[in-house]
Amino acid sequence: MKETDLRWQLRQLPREREPSRDLWPAIQAGMNRGRARPRHRWLLGLSMAASVALAAGLFLRGPANEAPVTGEQLTARIVSNESREIRDEYQAALRQFDGAPIAPELGPSITALDRSVAQIQSAIAADPGSVFLLDQLRKTYSRRLALTQRAVTG
Repeated sequence: MKETDLRWQLRQLPREREPSRDLWPAIQAGMNRGRARPRHRWLLGLSMAASVALAAGLFLRGPANEAPVTGEQLTARIVSNESREIRDEYQAALRQFDGAPIAPELGPSITALDRSVAQIQSAIAADPGSVFLLDQLRKTYSRRLALTQRAVTG
């Protein structure tokens, strides 16, 4: 099973679930056992801050022979990666309906949404840092999937 299939299945799970018992006493007891001594608490915070700063620095710097990544380049990378992930998840979701008959009257709408997806992907290639375009891509994929589900299930 591919990771995208797992992600799609995870998104289908209910968002909230009530625990079978009150979990707070066990959480509180664990917090009390694991508390750092007050005089060393600042050291814990400092080491956590240093770890975050180091990780961010390594991520923004990239390989040793490359210049640091700008905020704009970082946004472009994130948008590009996210658009690929959205596309992969969408395609995995659509595979559920492979071979299912689709009502002919919905064909033009599906074709129009597919054209919109292609246009948005071209626009993202031209402006890779556009979060707006990423949001439009997500909405268009969602509409296309909903229309396909409705066409197949009735």
